[in-house]
Amino acid sequence: MRMGVVLTQGVFWNFYFLCYLVSPRFCHSLVGYLEEEAVHTYSMLLKQLDEGKLEKWTNTRCPEIAKEYYELS
Repeated sequence: MRMGVVLTQGVFWNFYFLCYLVSPRFCHSLVGYLEEEAVHTYSMLLKQLDEGKLEKWTNTRCPEIAKEYYELS
């Protein structure tokens, strides 16, 4: 899985670099589109979590490292 992520990032970085050389406007639009999709995805996840549709996430305890980072009890 990690290798797949690393390879995908490498391919995307090269694609994005070449596209930025050709059309910076396209690249800025692409980033805006990706951010909009991320907001939509997170909003849907929060909604499904509140509705109890994500059972595995509903009862999952917060990891210790996250508690320390966010100074939670």
